[in-house]
Amino acid sequence: MGKFTAFLLILTMLIVPVAVQAEDTIPDWETAMYRSLDWIYDSVTPHPLVGSVGGEWAVLALARAGRVTADDAWVQGWLTDVERMLLEVDRLTREGHNIQHPPSAGTFPSGMRRWTDFQRLALALGSVGFNAADFNGRDLTAVYSTFVSVDERHALNMTINADAFALIALNAIPHERDSMDFIDWILASQNPTGTWAFGRLEIDTTSMVVQALAQYYDDNAEVRMAVDLALDWLRRQTFSDPESTAQMIVALTALGEDFAEEALVYVQWLLQWFDEESGGFRRSNSDDMIDPMSTEQGAYALVAYWRLVNGMTWLYDMSDMFEEAYEN
Repeated sequence: MGKFTAFLLILTMLIVPVAVQAEDTIPDWETAMYRSLDWIYDSVTPHPLVGSVGGEWAVLALARAGRVTADDAWVQGWLTDVERMLLEVDRLTREGHNIQHPPSAGTFPSGMRRWTDFQRLALALGSVGFNAADFNGRDLTAVYSTFVSVDERHALNMTINADAFALIALNAIPHERDSMDFIDWILASQNPTGTWAFGRLEIDTTSMVVQALAQYYDDNAEVRMAVDLALDWLRRQTFSDPESTAQMIVALTALGEDFAEEALVYVQWLLQWFDEESGGFRRSNSDDMIDPMSTEQGAYALVAYWRLVNGMTWLYDMSDMFEEAYEN
């Protein structure tokens, strides 16, 4: 019996208590995807605002499912808020503030002060066809596109997430920058267990780093070893909330069709937190109210799986939005 087959059998045994309640009580994953996207669109009103919840992830989830485009009024409202925030960043920069080394965390707007904020923005812009490297005359990737040693970073940017999403965001759109410094640092930062630790978010963080490295998995032996080690660790963990489960789904879909069967196991596991009445996702307690963050992450994870099984580009691979640039 192969390692992955054995893993599937064990994980299926864990999921059975959820699934055997009654077959008709387990929602279809695609129905859950569409309904959670509806929940996001209806709940984030009148339009998204720049930020990690009710902002860029909401835009990306709907855009990658083909539910909205740049012409949609809901997206246009968000783009207006993006420009408002960027004008504030421009003003602070003209006054001599450096976003790479702000005198305090509160100097720049809360939704646009970390490298990960700009990376999140780049992904959402890419999902509706805008290249963050040339957005309204600005190169938004310049904030994070060059690797900076950790001892030279502001405290806001010291997490491994900043490096992982630098790779993800840079590779989402056409670019000619060398990413090896990021890859080398990420590989050097892996723990002997296979994880990339970030406090209690170890599962989420490790899954996100796998997402970043996945595009190098087939061609780089060191990356393959690191990712395999991380997957071995992840497969032994208990996924006790929708967010960590969602990140694992995105990681597996990033690795391609060979991991589709395994991704489906986690998709089915994710559905235990789906609320059929509202269309949103709850947290780990079934009595919890619908959680916007859980719903956004659950929705885009289902979109990632939907794109995989339908032969589309990966969730964060925006080459379908920039086909001419990728062909040149």
